[in-house]
Amino acid sequence: MVHWLRHMVLMLALAGLFCSCTQIEDARHVVAEADSLRAAGMAYDDSLSIAEAAATLSHVRSLYPTDYARANYYYGRLLRDHGDQPAAMLAFLRVIHSRTQDHAIKGRSYSNIANMCRLAAEHELAYDIYKLSAEEFLRIPDSIAYYYALNNMAFDLAEVKQPHGAISLTNIIESECSNENVLTKIWETRADAYLMAEMYDSAIYCVRQLQARGNHEPTGYLFLAQAYDNLGISDSALHYARLVMEQSSYHGDKYNVLYILSHHDSTLSSDEILTLTSDREDLRFDEYEPEKVMLTQAVQLLEQDLSRKPDLRWLFAVLLTLAVIGIALSMYLKRKRRKHQLISQQIEDVQAAHQKKVAAEIEIFCQSITDASSLKTTLCWNDFDKMCAIVNNRIFGLADKLKALGSLNEREIRLCILVVIGKFRDKEMAEILLYGGNSFRAMKSMVAKKIGTTGKNLRDFLLKMAIIL
Repeated sequence: MVHWLRHMVLMLALAGLFCSCTQIEDARHVVAEADSLRAAGMAYDDSLSIAEAAATLSHVRSLYPTDYARANYYYGRLLRDHGDQPAAMLAFLRVIHSRTQDHAIKGRSYSNIANMCRLAAEHELAYDIYKLSAEEFLRIPDSIAYYYALNNMAFDLAEVKQPHGAISLTNIIESECSNENVLTKIWETRADAYLMAEMYDSAIYCVRQLQARGNHEPTGYLFLAQAYDNLGISDSALHYARLVMEQSSYHGDKYNVLYILSHHDSTLSSDEILTLTSDREDLRFDEYEPEKVMLTQAVQLLEQDLSRKPDLRWLFAVLLTLAVIGIALSMYLKRKRRKHQLISQQIEDVQAAHQKKVAAEIEIFCQSITDASSLKTTLCWNDFDKMCAIVNNRIFGLADKLKALGSLNEREIRLCILVVIGKFRDKEMAEILLYGGNSFRAMKSMVAKKIGTTGKNLRDFLLKMAIIL
């Protein structure tokens, strides 16, 4: 029974995993389809299930950061088109905070956020966000979107009455970009900048340049109507105001020209003027105001996101992990150091015991030689090679060590051996080596100097050489 239950649990777990993987692949397929539709210039709608795809990919955003970012971008566009600006803002912010390296998607998301700020009349904030958009597009080689972002920055500078900054940006675009659509768009921005600076003739000139490039959008007519109205040329202002009313689908444009019609159209009756005024109020309160409220809420969400403190929990976790690793490593190194010290101490103790034993054996051997007669019999003093072999055997290789120095001759080596034995006074050693008293003392000092010590410390030095080296 238990065995059967175990198999059932395993099967259910595998089925859940399979379903999860299938849902993820379906979501990625939806994102790929949205990419294809966008590349073909076609719209996508709710039937694409982009909302479900974004929700599914949110669970695996670390594994598929780019798919997750794209899904939220398309979802944000869909929400924006449906008029749900706050939800759209949140979707675009999820793209910004994702780990995707798709700079185009991030740049477009910034642009959509900035556009919502602009529609809410938050032009300074829109400028800052368009700047972030431009930085993302700049990472893409030969990106036309970069210059569109610069132009949007210039437009918002114009809206906050910084015409010189706006014109400077459009001049940069004109000097660097060769795309005709972008070069046409900058004339619209220049017209707006000159209009805000109350340079109405220059504004009219820019609109004429815009129209000469084939752009006859209602925005140009709006600029002309406002410029001619401010110059006091009411007929021209009226003409372009009527064109705006006829051609524009944007309530803001109509709102801006209604006052021109109501003040300068002498053919309008009082009733028609009242109707226009009523329409103007309707446009302002009944249609535009709800959209403005939604945009304001979206901008508030953006400001909260910009002002929120960074989440430092990951940094705390990293620091805590490093601290734990550091403590563990310190304890390991300390333990290893103690073990090394213990081993070193043991080695030193063994060496000290061995040296003590060696010193005792050398001393016993030296005590066995009491006079010149025992020296000849014990060490075979008259045969240098045999004498060296006995010394090496009984005094732990001392003769070879002295020979290895390379600076001592046979008589000097014999002197060193006599000094180590320690049973003879200087006069006796001089007689054994056939030296006079003064010559022997000089020779002893010279030998000590050759091996790096003094005559007074010569025996201790030689004993250490026998014990240690």
